[in-house]
Amino acid sequence: MRPILLSIVVVALAACQSGPAPDRGGGKSVTPQQPAPVVHGRASYLERMLMSPGAVLEVQLIDDRIADAPGTAGSATVARMSYGDLHAPPYAFDLPYDPARVDAGGRYSLRATLREADGRLLFATDARVPVTPGAAAPVEFRLVRVATP
Repeated sequence: MRPILLSIVVVALAACQSGPAPDRGGGKSVTPQQPAPVVHGRASYLERMLMSPGAVLEVQLIDDRIADAPGTAGSATVARMSYGDLHAPPYAFDLPYDPARVDAGGRYSLRATLREADGRLLFATDARVPVTPGAAAPVEFRLVRVATP
């Protein structure tokens, strides 16, 4: 009786062992997705005012070599993201970008705008903000008040 009982216990324990997961990917190995690289930064302005609810900060990563070529300004944008629910400046942002659109020896800059909820432009970068995509240190820049007509 003991050999039968021992055999049942061994079979039961063997069934509890977890083996490698079956391949359900059609023969393709599945690797976890790497998160997109990001440009970390903070935008601020000097005026002593808070934005109204619904204000939007838009940040763009620009390829300067393309932006400098005539007639190619729209295609120079590597990445663009809008950030809402703004509180007091500085406004921290993480701008993800596609690494395939970035060259190691390239020149890149940030452009940013800050608009009211109704779309009215209040602040913008007045010059290119140089950036090195992939750098760990955040990029800090100041937005300037846009003249109203």
